[in-house]
Amino acid sequence: MGTAKRERQKANRQLRLEQIAQESRRKKTRTRVIQAAIVIPLLFLAVYALVFLVGDDSESTSTTTAPVATEPTSSVAPVAFEYGTGECAPAEKPAEPVRTFTDAPQQCIDAETTYSAVVTTNKGEFTIELDSANSPGTVNNFVNLARFGYYDGTGCHRIITDFAVQCGRPGEDETAPGYTIPDELPAAGEYTEAVVAMANTGAPNSGGGQFFIIVGEAGAALDPAYSILGVVTDGYDTTVAALEALADPEASNGVPPTEQVDITSIEITEA
Repeated sequence: MGTAKRERQKANRQLRLEQIAQESRRKKTRTRVIQAAIVIPLLFLAVYALVFLVGDDSESTSTTTAPVATEPTSSVAPVAFEYGTGECAPAEKPAEPVRTFTDAPQQCIDAETTYSAVVTTNKGEFTIELDSANSPGTVNNFVNLARFGYYDGTGCHRIITDFAVQCGRPGEDETAPGYTIPDELPAAGEYTEAVVAMANTGAPNSGGGQFFIIVGEAGAALDPAYSILGVVTDGYDTTVAALEALADPEASNGVPPTEQVDITSIEITEA
């Protein structure tokens, strides 16, 4: 890979990280505005009701009216992600991975917390900064699975040069983890090298556990049909590059790679 191309890749990844950070800040600001628009009027109502209830009966009726809550400045409300009813992972990862579930998880992550995932493989490790600002439900699902140990002992079974490294399938089980989650699709043009997205069957709302890392221009040219999970911020030029190098040009659709890729663990960190 030429030096100029490598520099373009690094610039694209840095731009994507800055976009994620900016969107996270904007979302947190919108959340605070909405909360203020709800809480402040309720406080005024409570004070007014208290004064009305304990006021002297001899006083004339007050002409003061309760304040009316105003809409937040943004007139377009985001579409709420439909969470499942499945349990959240325990504080400590189970001794044995849990890989079968009856439903997608309920909301388990904190909207105000930034999450990262350290993926350890037999070819090295890499870190994904998870995009909970734009894909809260997708990140919630991934974090919960990782904390259940779901990905520990899986691998990366599909690798295609200049396209993608796909991981997270337990054995040959294409139906795991036993449920699917709604899409949180990006706008066109948001895929770049080092972006991590959820794999699916090609049908809407069919993602579950598998994910893939975009490793070239062919992957970046995908239609926006896959929810973005985050961006590889460390280990892309080393570990992920080593994984891409295992692509077998003779393999059918990238399966299997020239060597087995094992995921030892995925550990979630918070900031």
